Amino acid sequence: MSKNALIGATGVYYVASELSRRGLIALPTIRNTKGYDIIVANMAGTGHANIDVKASLKCVDFFPAPPSDRVCTGPNDYYVLVRWLEKDRRFEAFMLTGAEAKEEVIWYERERQVEGKSPFAGIHVGKWAKGRDALWKERWKTWNL
Repeated sequence: MSKNALIGATGVYYVASELSRRGLIALPTIRNTKGYDIIVANMAGTGHANIDVKASLKCVDFFPAPPSDRVCTGPNDYYVLVRWLEKDRRFEAFMLTGAEAKEEVIWYERERQVEGKSPFAGIHVGKWAKGRDALWKERWKTWNL
């Protein structure tokens, strides 16, 4: 298993453990499942969500993502961005809806095109997110089904 795969698994299991702590059933998918890393359901079985996790063991402000035409945008689709805060010795997470993730990826793809750079997809947190990341951070802290 590559180092990147281990970092990804670390993020997936962090998200799954946090959702389980909140009383949800969080089921990590097998690593070669396209689109979703975790399927989440409430205990009553009346709600579910599909989550794609992007993780870094550094305090990055950019997370690579699939191209905009491959971002899942259904009403139950979410993206969780996880980064390690070395100073605090903890993870920090941001949760976007699929529609928000697609909007961010489209913006970044256009910026790269305007700059004449090769296409690359991703989502920013920090100054490039212009405050939107505060909403995503709060959503992660409070989200439940």
